Amino acid sequence: MSKARRISPARGTAKRPRLDLLQAAADIVAALPDAVVVTGTDRRVLAANKAGADLLGWGISDVVGQAIADQVPPGERAHVASREDKVLAGEPQRYETRIVNHQTGEERDVAVSSGPFRVDGDLIGTVATLRDITDPKRAADTLARSEARYRHLVESASDAIVTLDANGRFTTVNHAAENISGYKREELVGQWFAPMLPDDDLPKALGHFQQALSGETGLFESQFYRKDGEVRTISITYSTPQKDEEVLCLIRDVTDQKMLQEQLIQSEKMSAIGQLVSGVAHELNNPLAGISAFAQLLLAEKRFPPDQRTAAETIYSEARRASRIVQNLLTFARQHKAEKVPTAINQVLDDTLELRGYELRVRGIDVRREYDDSLPETMADAHQLQQVFLNLTTNAEQAMEQRDGHHHRLTVRTRRSGDAIRIEIEDTGAGIPPNLIERIFNPFFTTKPTGSGTGLGLSISLGIVREHEGRIWAESPAQGGARFVVEVPITAPRTSGDFTAATPVQSGGNDHLRVLVVDDEASVRVSLQRYLAGKGHEVETTASGEDALTRLKASKYDAVIVDMRMPDLSGEQLFERLRSNDPAHAERVIFTTGDLVNEQMRRFLDGTGRPCVAKPFEFASFDQALPAARRR
Repeated sequence: MSKARRISPARGTAKRPRLDLLQAAADIVAALPDAVVVTGTDRRVLAANKAGADLLGWGISDVVGQAIADQVPPGERAHVASREDKVLAGEPQRYETRIVNHQTGEERDVAVSSGPFRVDGDLIGTVATLRDITDPKRAADTLARSEARYRHLVESASDAIVTLDANGRFTTVNHAAENISGYKREELVGQWFAPMLPDDDLPKALGHFQQALSGETGLFESQFYRKDGEVRTISITYSTPQKDEEVLCLIRDVTDQKMLQEQLIQSEKMSAIGQLVSGVAHELNNPLAGISAFAQLLLAEKRFPPDQRTAAETIYSEARRASRIVQNLLTFARQHKAEKVPTAINQVLDDTLELRGYELRVRGIDVRREYDDSLPETMADAHQLQQVFLNLTTNAEQAMEQRDGHHHRLTVRTRRSGDAIRIEIEDTGAGIPPNLIERIFNPFFTTKPTGSGTGLGLSISLGIVREHEGRIWAESPAQGGARFVVEVPITAPRTSGDFTAATPVQSGGNDHLRVLVVDDEASVRVSLQRYLAGKGHEVETTASGEDALTRLKASKYDAVIVDMRMPDLSGEQLFERLRSNDPAHAERVIFTTGDLVNEQMRRFLDGTGRPCVAKPFEFASFDQALPAARRR
């Protein structure tokens, strides 16, 4: 076996040239994209690479000897000098400053990394690396301004803007979200949204949340609980910035808007009720007029048996009661222009309680009237005050209905209080919490369950009472329940102008008149014929306005009793024809109607100056009207 040849490491290998480290360092520095500047202890430039010379705006040979302070804006010179002092003391520094380009005068932002520069152990100055960060810093500043602008937009938005993670927990919320929810920002972040929603709305909300995570956009409404327990209605618009990771929601509180919509709907309903009742009032009052009239005829019979007289009195009383209910409903439902006239407050309260009489009875609520019968009349709008009293009465009914197992009583009091009339409506319900008693007159505020009220009844009542220069407030009686107090000033009726004293009507004595009754309701015609004939008058009847014109053309009548609504010719049309062609008979017309609340009809009647008897009527009304209409 041959012996292996030993090979010298020097053999077969090219000899490497000696490395000039100083030159290599110079070449590396020259090739760096960052500026490198060496300064002496006198703070003047000893050397710089091309990037450094270009940054300072000098040629590479001209930059040597330049004072570094001249390359820095005046406002930065003290800062740079203090940093360089620390470097010369052996402490390396990293900081940001600005330099001025000698050629262009442009200021540039630079990040400086500076350290001591030693040769053979001796400190001869500093060596600094300068990186131009102008463009990145401007981009960062622009981004920061953009973020601040959008953050301001989000924070100043009136709608809540929130984001939720994939688990339905709040990650960001704006200021409006705090206002709408009642929670602080730190309380919301990290909280799951589900406990804030009612059980009925939660499945719908979870379904929309899953759709949002999958990338869909949408809109839905839901109710939610504020921190204080108040239930509000919100509209939620959602989108997905990051699919399967994040949901963005724009939330608007639409509670007041929904309540306003409900109030408008209610207003439309009331308007529709007014039109409906106006249409049927005449039809209802006609049969009521017949019932009342025949009851009066029976009661006028002197030989009428006592037991049957009681029955006739009951019929007469109930007919009048039904008539008042129709009239009260009509005046309340109709849009009514404010008109202050001498008003008896006790009568307005009685009319209001009669409207609610059935509801009060079926709910087992006893009504106690504690009236001051000596109260004077005052100038007021009875229809508007009736709306106030009806609102307060209805609220009292609902408050007592919610309190089970208790004998309930509604007490209505009136009395004089100085120069005002004081009305108290007191119930035995659960009462008003002390923290809410100052808020109950605010628009849209309600303690009733959703759908049971709009929160406008008391605010409307407040406006009506203030329009009457009065006051309204709530109290909590010591025995429990709630008491609402209304005070309206006592204003004496005017003695001149619109309210003139009525001229007493003289009795017709033994005058025997010829009367034409024009009414499409048979019971009204027959009852009037019997009554007037019993008084010694000659009476003719007709159901047609056209037939009445024919008779009036052929004969003369002392009085013409005309119904305002008839199928072929209305009372208004008949009167206008007479006024144009037969003014003598036009001056003998007596109108009857079952709808005196109709504003258009009232304006017409006021314009004619002729008497009008409301249905159902008292026969005595004709005893007063006929003498004024008899032929002269």
